[in-house]
Amino acid sequence: MILPKTIRSEAEIDAGLPDIRSGTERAILSRILYETAGRTDAENGAPALEQDRVSDTYSPNAPGQKKMKMRTAMMVGVGFAALALNSCGQKPAPAETIPAAEADAAAQSSEAGAPQAMRVTRIAQRDLNDVISGTGRLVVREEAAVGTELSGYRVEKVYVDEGDWVKAGQPLAKMDDTLLKAQIAQAEAALAQQKASADFNDANLKRTENLAAAGASSQQALDQARMQAASSDAALLAAQASLNEMKTRDERMVLRAPVTGRILQRAIRPGDISSPATATPYFRIARDGLIELDAELTDANLSQIKEGDPVHVTLSSGQVLPGKVRFISPRVDASTSLGKARIELPYDPALRAGGFATAKFDGKDKGGLTVLASAVRYESGGPALMVVGKGNQVKQTPVKLGSRIGDYVELVDGPPAGTMVLETGSAFTLDGDVIRPIEEEASAAGAAGSKPQ
Repeated sequence: MILPKTIRSEAEIDAGLPDIRSGTERAILSRILYETAGRTDAENGAPALEQDRVSDTYSPNAPGQKKMKMRTAMMVGVGFAALALNSCGQKPAPAETIPAAEADAAAQSSEAGAPQAMRVTRIAQRDLNDVISGTGRLVVREEAAVGTELSGYRVEKVYVDEGDWVKAGQPLAKMDDTLLKAQIAQAEAALAQQKASADFNDANLKRTENLAAAGASSQQALDQARMQAASSDAALLAAQASLNEMKTRDERMVLRAPVTGRILQRAIRPGDISSPATATPYFRIARDGLIELDAELTDANLSQIKEGDPVHVTLSSGQVLPGKVRFISPRVDASTSLGKARIELPYDPALRAGGFATAKFDGKDKGGLTVLASAVRYESGGPALMVVGKGNQVKQTPVKLGSRIGDYVELVDGPPAGTMVLETGSAFTLDGDVIRPIEEEASAAGAAGSKPQ
């Protein structure tokens, strides 16, 4: 109950009287004044008003004293009333708001036993497209190394540099052949000398054979002539072989490209001394300039691809190139459990050996039952779903999961399409609980389209 506020007059404010409200408060004040005026005196045992009448009879100033007592009683009553109102503290609630508060309390008490609202989703038939991805380094499909078998020759000229495109047989570098030319000339002279000696010994053998036939030469002379002729022929062959070796060396003085392709590396400079013991080849050439991806995949993913499958390769620059599987490794690394697959790529100047790239293999499209991965509940007995049945009662149902694609997981064995399951909060729900399901429109529409006919 709210007491209306009164407006105090200036006389009341000047007199120092407390603020006296109208209506009910005035009635309360009047009651207090009445009880104050009529209360008994504990000492005299007579009513105060009777004492006033007695004292007025014997006092010459009785009328004035009576007025003074009445004013004092009024002041005391007003003071008690003010103290009583101040001790009440805050204002009581308005009368019109009490029914609303009672209604809220009733609503809360009625909702205390109501089912809990929880989000649900439905099992649906969806197209599953397994996208297998792998990463690796760009490598040369076929690399040709160019070096030298000659030792001790100075590099005279280098004709190409890294990145140049060369053809098969094109000169790459040239050794200084001045000394070799002199050695070849010397070998040719030795060959001519051995040929003349061989011709002489052959002619001598023929004469000795004729004399031996006529009985004019001994057998020893004949054997000696045959030995000299054979020695001369062998020396001639040795001289010819030495000359051929020097001519072959002369041909190798020029380093030529064995294949057509792109120069990847050059490790030779003019003035270097050739040495076959050098570990690093002078030139490395990518045959036809082809670069491919050496992708690493798990054993399970390797079993899902085959040679010729299309692949999309993304370079570190963001460029995407088409490719196909050229080779699948027959072994898996025991330490990493990864196998390798070679991805054939078309020639592109942006491909650089040693770079990093990612491959995405297009898997086979297949349909299957799926559910949101967040709806799966993992227990000691395996994965399960909290199925919402009749009367919105929850029942735990074990399931068998397949592969996961994005936010969904495949159900190999479980409830049929269209079944309502808890999307979140399944870990806080017990078997047999009753809930109030909240389902999104998109989920319901997708599940409706996937229900079995």
